[in-house]
Amino acid sequence: MKRQFFYFFLASYFVSAVGSSAHASEKVILLGDDDYAPYSYVENGQFKGMYVELLHKASELLKPAYEVELKPRPWKRGLSDLESGTSFALFPPGFKKERTYISTYSVVLYTETVVLFCNPDVLTTPRKKFPEDFIGLTIGVNAGFLLSSRLIDAAKAGKITLSEAKGNEANIKKLAAKRVACYATDRGAAFYTAKKLQSDPDLINFKLQEAIELSGEDTFIGYGVHNNPAYKTDFIMKMNAAIEAIKKNGSAAKIESSYVK
Repeated sequence: MKRQFFYFFLASYFVSAVGSSAHASEKVILLGDDDYAPYSYVENGQFKGMYVELLHKASELLKPAYEVELKPRPWKRGLSDLESGTSFALFPPGFKKERTYISTYSVVLYTETVVLFCNPDVLTTPRKKFPEDFIGLTIGVNAGFLLSSRLIDAAKAGKITLSEAKGNEANIKKLAAKRVACYATDRGAAFYTAKKLQSDPDLINFKLQEAIELSGEDTFIGYGVHNNPAYKTDFIMKMNAAIEAIKKNGSAAKIESSYVK
């Protein structure tokens, strides 16, 4: 009941605050990962994906106070821009305490499920416990994404080796070629990409085989600590309210179901 009241308060504040604005629109740029299908990616020159649609929908509710532009960036460059203060915000990082250059996280955009997919040779041995059953293996990850604290801790302890590649497609090809034993990524993103790669002659007989689920990972808009325009606090509050509003009215669920169900 308290949470429902809080969301109602946010939505009410958002409507009254935006509706009463008499100032010229502020133009705000949010950077997004350009290679993370089905969540945010570039295809035929168009920036698209579940997060892109969610934020477009939320941004409509911010008018006329704010005109929001969503721009694609390679993930590592996006993180670098955020760290240097070149950019204002980036989506969709998970919460990582080591990213001290992110000052504020938005309300949750979505909860991704991180799993380990492994090649068939690896799975001839039962592997149900992590990291005990995966010691000595090389596990692929997307560049710039450290998707599970369990994965990070195991790598720091020297129990596994992490191998980075840019995006799901590159990592799935590495997994199929047995250049990595397993691949840690979001379940929905992996199956989406594998489906698109079905016509690749090197992947005709390849199927993703899930070993274990590692974690659920909340995603956010991350706002940089070194980029602080006068409207920052106001924008964050209103964007949060807008995101909660589209969750409340069912728009977010419709968008999500079109990508990951």
